[in-house]
Amino acid sequence: MHEAEGQVGAVPRRDEELAADAAAGSSACFEELVTRLGPRLLRYLRRRLGDVHAAEDVLQETFLKAYRNLGRYDASRSFATWLFTIATRCATDYWRARKPAAPLDGVEPADGRQPDPLDAAARREQHDGIWQRAAGVLPAQQFTVLWLRYAEEMAVRDIAAVLGKSVVAVKVMLHRACKRVTKYTAARPAPTGARTRRPAGHAFETS
Repeated sequence: MHEAEGQVGAVPRRDEELAADAAAGSSACFEELVTRLGPRLLRYLRRRLGDVHAAEDVLQETFLKAYRNLGRYDASRSFATWLFTIATRCATDYWRARKPAAPLDGVEPADGRQPDPLDAAARREQHDGIWQRAAGVLPAQQFTVLWLRYAEEMAVRDIAAVLGKSVVAVKVMLHRACKRVTKYTAARPAPTGARTRRPAGHAFETS
């Protein structure tokens, strides 16, 4: 029987409980955490980095660092929040190592050329809608705040812990991010030759 699962029909164990057992030496419990949280982290890192291979590399680095530092994990905190904190730092280190002269204001094309705004808008609309647009217009930290709040449904206080900022600072970034994406969505011109239509609605609040 898988020690991370317990008895058949039992209530699934909390991440924090699995983390405590993993810190005590249970590899099965850590593997269960990887299975549970890996897909969420990978989605986040793909959005953050804009490259699936880079995201997979950073994901592995995130779990490796988490495993090595399980003894330092504070069980009074959400384990997912702690893991996202590590992932965010690893993503930042990735960009600093590879693009030392580039600001962390979004993902740039590999060849350094800026895409045509209308072509970029068309691609964003065709693919992932609002999140793709957000990734293109927001600085990295604003996008991170927006993703953690709405995609991960993370509490503002937990986002503050991930980023090492105050709750007030996170609320300000969240407001600015929502406002900027909403403004871009409303003002974005339709691509040449495309049908004019209203942008799809979204759940971002700007108040």
